[in-house]
Amino acid sequence: MHRTMQITSTAALFAATVLAAGPAVGQAVALPKVETRVAYPNLKFDRPVALDYPREDPSRYYVAEQHQAKVWSFPSSPRDTSEKALFLELPDPINRGNEEGLLGLAFHPKYKENGQFFVYYSAKDAERRSVVSRFKVSKDDPLKADPASEERIWVSDVDRWENHNGGTIRFGPDGYLYITLGDGGAADDPLSTGQNPKDWFGSILRIDVDHPADGKAYGIPADNPAAGSKAHKHWAPEVFAIGLRNVWKFSFDRETGDLWAGDVGQNLWEYVHKVDNGGNYGWSIREGFPPFQPNRRQKADPAGPIKPPYAEYPHQPTADRPDSGLSITGGYVYRGSAIPALKGWYVYGDYDSGRIWALKPEGGKAAASGEILKLTPQNKLNITSFDETPDGELLILAFDGRIHELAPAK
Repeated sequence: MHRTMQITSTAALFAATVLAAGPAVGQAVALPKVETRVAYPNLKFDRPVALDYPREDPSRYYVAEQHQAKVWSFPSSPRDTSEKALFLELPDPINRGNEEGLLGLAFHPKYKENGQFFVYYSAKDAERRSVVSRFKVSKDDPLKADPASEERIWVSDVDRWENHNGGTIRFGPDGYLYITLGDGGAADDPLSTGQNPKDWFGSILRIDVDHPADGKAYGIPADNPAAGSKAHKHWAPEVFAIGLRNVWKFSFDRETGDLWAGDVGQNLWEYVHKVDNGGNYGWSIREGFPPFQPNRRQKADPAGPIKPPYAEYPHQPTADRPDSGLSITGGYVYRGSAIPALKGWYVYGDYDSGRIWALKPEGGKAAASGEILKLTPQNKLNITSFDETPDGELLILAFDGRIHELAPAK
């Protein structure tokens, strides 16, 4: 999500290093080229930020509106539909800062059987907190949720600031629920949460919503870092990976199960990670590849080395990198058929600039990466989310209120 860029003296000290710090990117592989077009011309939403659907029945898609705190459903086909139905409206109060509100939506893998879905939102309790709640569909109307069924299954620690809320929730191929949480907000990671695996901030969490244990509404997967590794036994039980500033969007590759995330940077860079169980991705010792607060290295988690990003792009354009942006929106590894040249590439974009890139993973790095959309004033979007259709095509949510799609360039 868009946020005000804050420059610090620490970052300025490393500016010269940063400009040369990115990985060498081979370009032997030709970059695919795409265009965007409106997928559902007769539908419009207010600040849409998430789209999901029951995997057992994708006949209807569901869209979450950030500040209206509403979830709407509509037929996934035909594309000229104008029908949409209000599925859920969260009761007030919720926080509605620029990076707050209703942020995440995920249907249980067995929704057809249990009628459960989950939302992530910014609760306006006595103190600011993020919440993941379980709801159930109405027993009387399959197009309505039962608002009285809400069960808060996870509530964050007190969040002092209104930014860096993460907000994506998704079920992984393992059936567990993954949750992103930013570093707590403000700037410069003031509470040093990025390298503190004992708290939840600056992390991706993983929980088992089907097997509650130890007095909580969820259980801990047996192979979570703290449970499955002696080197990580000091981590909070829910934590899957650390060193992440603010993962706004992440996804799973439907073929490999790999977890890909776009991590919103601070002063100079935005970056892409392939996230592994127990991984440390460097914030706030690093901002992507270059150092940020290297003095925090001595306090860093001892469980393992810092993993570098697969790709990054700058906030300010340079002669070598004119493809700038300010706030990454993580996407998907493309597995559709409409754009054959794009198959197997990870697609991502930028909320502020509207640019769209792709990288080709190979041998633990990006074998090629670069812009795949020829950006014009007419196709520039404030991209809030990429979403995947049942057949692997990519939809794009944007703050023009429309649902767009990627298509082969003409």
